[in-house]
Amino acid sequence: MPILILVIVSALSQIMVNSPSYTELIQGPVGHSCKRLTENLKVPYYVGEQFSKEFTGMNLKNLERSVEDDYISNLRNNCWKEKQQKEGMLYRARYFGDSELYQRAQRARTPSCAKLSEITASLH
Repeated sequence: MPILILVIVSALSQIMVNSPSYTELIQGPVGHSCKRLTENLKVPYYVGEQFSKEFTGMNLKNLERSVEDDYISNLRNNCWKEKQQKEGMLYRARYFGDSELYQRAQRARTPSCAKLSEITASLH
């Protein structure tokens, strides 16, 4: 009996879950075939074939805002990771007195932080 209840609950949850309206470029076109760019920040994302019929006006603006918010959130997370990695390298270089590691850490790029700064500057 408990197994039957789990199967029924699982089946109902699968029926009630809607597929997302879009996927981001970093995820690739999972289930979506048409590539679009947001109007404001030109963030690439993929949508389904019926997208133009379903999303117009404010619905489209809200969806694009959501795409851009997700993109910025992802950049923030990646920027934080890049900074942590760079700081970790600098700490290890200082701790072990490794000048080569220190130089490598100084040259380490933080592309997500650069892109985030670029977007922040364009918004203000």
